[in-house]
Amino acid sequence: MLRWTIVAALVCAMPLTALAQGVGEEEEAVPAAAPAPAAAPADDVAATTDPEAVANTTPGEDPGAEASDDTETGLLGDEQAEVEDELGTTEVRSNTDPYEVPSRNYYFLGLGWHQSFTPDFIIQLFTAEAVSTNNPAFSLQFTYRKDGFDIITQAWWQSFYAEGPFRANGDPETETEIIKSTLSVLFIGADFLWSTQFNDVFSIQYGLGVGVGYVFGDVNRHEAYPNTDPSAGPVYGGWSRCDAPLNPNPSYCDATMVADGEEGGHYNVNARRWSGGGSVPMVWFRLAPQLGLRIKPIKQLAFRINGGFDILSGFFVGASVHVGLGESSPSAE
Repeated sequence: MLRWTIVAALVCAMPLTALAQGVGEEEEAVPAAAPAPAAAPADDVAATTDPEAVANTTPGEDPGAEASDDTETGLLGDEQAEVEDELGTTEVRSNTDPYEVPSRNYYFLGLGWHQSFTPDFIIQLFTAEAVSTNNPAFSLQFTYRKDGFDIITQAWWQSFYAEGPFRANGDPETETEIIKSTLSVLFIGADFLWSTQFNDVFSIQYGLGVGVGYVFGDVNRHEAYPNTDPSAGPVYGGWSRCDAPLNPNPSYCDATMVADGEEGGHYNVNARRWSGGGSVPMVWFRLAPQLGLRIKPIKQLAFRINGGFDILSGFFVGASVHVGLGESSPSAE
């Protein structure tokens, strides 16, 4: 009985012994635990454990490093914006851009033309009979421009050619003469023009032109008679030159031939100048309010189309072209 009891005890003890050996082997197989890492700073821990940062982080990427990069980029952008606000931004323009910098001086050299004409209704305000005029002028121009204001200094030649009947107010019809003007004037003067701009290319200009000039040429006088038959001679507004005293119409062709300034018939006589007590001026003037359109397609080229009324010479229309000579700032002068 005792023997069976000992055997049963040994059998029951064998599993416990095996279990104890297995636990010992496992303890020997597990290496010693590594030292715990140092605690991360509070800011890094918060950045690392930010749920949104962790959610947006791809595998193998450090959320904390990404947050740090975003912070640095934002700071750089703020600094750059502050510098741009302080210094301003520079717009790069092409060499042909027509834009004009405010307060900068611009210089142009140009050629101009205008056509002057005096309608009959204006002439008839001062004469009983006169011929209308329509004559050209050509000019050389130098322009100084700043802040949309032009000073155009110029020298120009203008014709005052005319041929036709003339009679002063109050004179009888028999005193009508054919005059032929070969006058011309060499002017110097300037136009002072302000601008209202639509854009860099188009602007309206308005202002005043002034000038003074020396008069060349003569005014020829010849007695005239009423005529509508071209075969009898050139007809100017229903009038022709007399062939000679009393011929072909004694009522109009005076019997006497006299010099200018004397009573009687004038046959191919040049009128006297102011210096000789006559009516032909030696100098002439210009006073011309005007309105125009300025077109500047590129920086180096500008065009003007203008018109106005010269108080001493009549209406005019004109055009000019201007080539840029350069520009400067006020401090460079």
